[in-house]
Amino acid sequence: MRKRKLATVICVSAFLLASCGSPEKKIYKTLEETVSIEKDFESQQKPMAELEEKETEIFNEMMKLGMKQMDKVTELSDKALNNLKKREEYLKKEEKAIAASKKEFEKVKETIPSLEDEPLKEKANQLEQLMAERYDAHVKLSKAYKATIKEDRKLYEMMKNKDLKLEELEQQIAASNKAREQVIEANKEFNEYTKKFNEEKSAFYKEADLKNAS
Repeated sequence: MRKRKLATVICVSAFLLASCGSPEKKIYKTLEETVSIEKDFESQQKPMAELEEKETEIFNEMMKLGMKQMDKVTELSDKALNNLKKREEYLKKEEKAIAASKKEFEKVKETIPSLEDEPLKEKANQLEQLMAERYDAHVKLSKAYKATIKEDRKLYEMMKNKDLKLEELEQQIAASNKAREQVIEANKEFNEYTKKFNEEKSAFYKEADLKNAS
């Protein structure tokens, strides 16, 4: 999400004080605070991507070794399993940040009825609905990601079994790949909602004639 640095506004008259407390300004403040909170969410993206890339490298190395070098395969499997734990930790931080964002955003829903301009109120309602759908999309994404971790864990545990059959291995690899495809689709949906929300937020700022609107 785009970041904007809030300027400190000093109100020196009764008129300005009323203006700073307007529903439009309250919604603006809440939206910008939501953006600030989600910085914690964004900070998880790079390390998670790096862990995923590292895990792919570990898996590819295991496949090259084959089951004839069990000691090395077992060692690599343990590394991959440890990698999964780290991914889970980052996912928990991501979910926590999104939960905090959602809690802050609830203030928008509470403020919308106070808007007097009907077209602006309609835009605000559309913005609120869009963000609700975005949060739902993230729930779907988290579930898909957890499912992928679950299938990958099965795979790495399985590869430590010296009596593992090729057919069983292929089936589990297929299950892991299917779960990963669902993550890609869920992530695509979440990103689309994020893009739409940013566009609608900018449109709301412009319509409300708010400072720093773009």
